[in-house]
Amino acid sequence: MARNQIADILTAIQQQHTRQATELSPEEASQRAAMALLAEIGGGRVSESDLVFEGQRFILPEQYRGNVREARRFLERWEEQQSTQHNYSKVFRYRPYDVAHAVTLALKEAFGTTGVGETIQTFFGPQPPQFVDVPTGITSSVQVPWGTTAFPPLGPDAQIEIEATRDREAGLLGAVEILAPRAVKAQVDGLFKLIEKHLKASSIYRGKALEGGDQLTPRFLDLRKVDASKVVYSDDVLQQLDANVWSLIEHTPLMRELGEPLKRAVLLEGPYGTGKSLAAFLTAQKAEANGWTFLRVRPGDNLDDAMRTAQLYAPAVVMFEDIDVVAEAGDPARISKLLDSFDGIGAKGSEVIAILTTNRKDRIHKGMLRPGRLDAVISINSLDQHGVERLIKAKVPADMLRVIDYATVYEAYEGFTPAFASEAISRTMRYAIAREGKKPHFLSTTDFVGAAQSLRPQLELMAAADEEKTTPTADQALRALVADVVDATKFVDADGDAAHVYGPEENVSGMEVDREALV
Repeated sequence: MARNQIADILTAIQQQHTRQATELSPEEASQRAAMALLAEIGGGRVSESDLVFEGQRFILPEQYRGNVREARRFLERWEEQQSTQHNYSKVFRYRPYDVAHAVTLALKEAFGTTGVGETIQTFFGPQPPQFVDVPTGITSSVQVPWGTTAFPPLGPDAQIEIEATRDREAGLLGAVEILAPRAVKAQVDGLFKLIEKHLKASSIYRGKALEGGDQLTPRFLDLRKVDASKVVYSDDVLQQLDANVWSLIEHTPLMRELGEPLKRAVLLEGPYGTGKSLAAFLTAQKAEANGWTFLRVRPGDNLDDAMRTAQLYAPAVVMFEDIDVVAEAGDPARISKLLDSFDGIGAKGSEVIAILTTNRKDRIHKGMLRPGRLDAVISINSLDQHGVERLIKAKVPADMLRVIDYATVYEAYEGFTPAFASEAISRTMRYAIAREGKKPHFLSTTDFVGAAQSLRPQLELMAAADEEKTTPTADQALRALVADVVDATKFVDADGDAAHVYGPEENVSGMEVDREALV
């Protein structure tokens, strides 16, 4: 065999070995591409280090001239450092399960799969990955990774841990800790950036309507049961709601452009049945439609936690229903804590609207009514004539309203709250059936008036019952006095400045009493 033929065979064998050594499976190629993408997102090279890999020549820094042995030692140290495991951690200012969900989305984007799902070996034996079912809506949920799990794409011993951590100001936040070699730092940074991107674009909670103040698993508020077209208020109430609440939600960019503050505190007051809770649902619907987060808080829920969540997911609305229940309990500590939470929305630049509702404005602690705490008080009471007419047209088919004297009907409905007016309209149908002895062809003015008159004694009885409750007992008066003193007392530091008490480490030197507030 000729020498040139042997050389050709050897060359072919060498090329074959080179191809076999460099060829990657589709899975390996995809993973390598994902790692390169993460490194690019993280702002570094795939081989981010003090070394630069480019060209065909091996170039050493000038400092190693005549000292190749030291250069070799540097390379050995570099190689050891690149393989050494490091802990990388980041706390995201989102609730824990929101972060876990974003981790899932980030890994799917980078690797086409979550990549999290392999068992790790611990001192106590193998530990399989943990997944938690997290609600993402009224009827939907998603499985998210939780705890510690192996993640081979970042190294044979790499791990990802997703957990909850407590921040003094914000409460529970989601944290991600990654154990991986120094060589993949750029990829870790890229993964953190992907997680942040998905939190901003696909948060479970931002722009949604939520129930209560639960920090770990907020519940979603079902808005499907309220038909906005059938919720009716007087013209004045609609104008007040629109100016003080809804316009901020529906015209947020304009408000920011004009420098109008998006921090508001509004009290909705009125007797039972005026539609304060319905106002909550209407506001929640408008909030979701315009990218605002909405939190509905009721007695027994944690208002402070709800406020913290609102700050995290702002712009947001927090509606605390039946605040008079807290005031009526007469517990100075609870009232003081409520007022502190209420003051918490006043942070500069905050975009949180606080709405409080009450059935008994006479029971509201006067500390809540001071300027700076409340921006507006909206009285939701009886319907005006336009309100009565709109409610009738919303509840009765048009073909049954042939000729109605709405002025006469309103005289019979005067003083009716929406709840009483709705009941009167329902009774009107029964009056018409009694009149005709069958399904009526239409409803008359007389039918509406008669139904309203039948409700008048019930309205008067309820008004009398409310009047009997206005005189406080001696015990209630004493509790109110103590609450006033507690509200007028503040903690101060060594310089005399106000200091909030969150724990024993706080620098609190004493207390001061605002005597003018007690006058």
